[in-house]
Amino acid sequence: MRLLKKTIVSYFIFSATLLIITIPAFYYVLKAMMVNNVDETLLATKIRIMPQLRNAVVNHNEGNLIFSGFDIVFQKEHFNKTGDSIYTTEMSGSYPGELLTSRLLASHFIINRESYRLQIRTFMADKFTFIKRIVLVLAILLLVLLLGLIMINRMLTKEIWRPFYNTLNRLHDYRVDKQSPLKLEPSSVTEFNDLNKTVEQLAERDYQAFANQKEFTENASHEMQSPLAVFQSKLELLMQTKPLNEDQASLITDLANMTKRMSRLNKSLILLTKIENNQFLDKETMSVKDILQKLVQQYEFQIRLQSIHCIFKDENDIIIDTNKTLMEILLRNLLSNAIRHNVQNGSILIMLKENELIIQNSGKSSSIDAQKLFQRFQKESTDANSIGLGLEIVKKICALNHYQIQYQFINRMHTFSVLFLG
Repeated sequence: MRLLKKTIVSYFIFSATLLIITIPAFYYVLKAMMVNNVDETLLATKIRIMPQLRNAVVNHNEGNLIFSGFDIVFQKEHFNKTGDSIYTTEMSGSYPGELLTSRLLASHFIINRESYRLQIRTFMADKFTFIKRIVLVLAILLLVLLLGLIMINRMLTKEIWRPFYNTLNRLHDYRVDKQSPLKLEPSSVTEFNDLNKTVEQLAERDYQAFANQKEFTENASHEMQSPLAVFQSKLELLMQTKPLNEDQASLITDLANMTKRMSRLNKSLILLTKIENNQFLDKETMSVKDILQKLVQQYEFQIRLQSIHCIFKDENDIIIDTNKTLMEILLRNLLSNAIRHNVQNGSILIMLKENELIIQNSGKSSSIDAQKLFQRFQKESTDANSIGLGLEIVKKICALNHYQIQYQFINRMHTFSVLFLG
């Protein structure tokens, strides 16, 4: 969840919770205050009319009592009782099923040794309706205020965080291999300006490190290949000199083979460095099927030499957009690995499925440790021509292009599958 959204959601949850709690609480508090005020009014009314009641009893004029604006009942009782009580009652209204809520003051007192009961009633319907309307208006005002605050907070926060997202987009599009300095937009927020300055310095250091490593790789490639080529040519000339006994020829042959191995090792390590530095930027649309067909033709001699039965199921094709050099290296290493680690009269099965390449080969009669298989200089064969970097390069190319490479031992066949997800 984005920080902006998370902030607004936090505000909204807090405000909504506050509204859910405070509006009912406000209603009940206001209702209690209203009831208390009505009770005080009833008691005040009783005190106000008590002299009138006493005079009416003394003059035997109870039937002529008139109380405007009040629902008052004054009558004798057959038992002596004193005291006041106030409570809420309900009575039927003028419509069927209608109940009217009222607040009732019942007062009992003695005048001239006779017990009287005074009942003062006031109806609460209008008062409760008034309270509900007040609470409804308040709830609407608070809700409008909440929505307004959320909108204002969203707009302000979005505007405040705009420099951050601009920096994030620039970093997303930034390529360290392009010599264009990273210039970020200034902001009115001090923290964002400090962040931009730090990011610009970091990008500059990364570019310098990239340039130095790229220069070293190019120099190493040139400087190491040249003496190796000279050394190889001198060994070939030395093998042509005479007299040359068998021991000397064997030593020179070993040196020549070792020189070739060192040359391949040097090229592979430099290739790994270039892949890790993402120096293969050019991409084009290509057919995996076409590349495999050409590679199978190129390795036809080695396949026949080991009497390997090669089956290429090319009914499907995979069209991808990637660097051609890297794709050829990936497929070449997988195919050469299947040939090199195979057995005499073995078999190779190549299948193209939807977005998946599967290469199976016979060979060692047991599974290989998949954890070590793709590690650098891990060799499962005694082949002197193997330098232990082929599958490491395959793994690096797959990681660079977001492909998935997997090894399994299925039906006594070593199976490599590449899922093209990029």
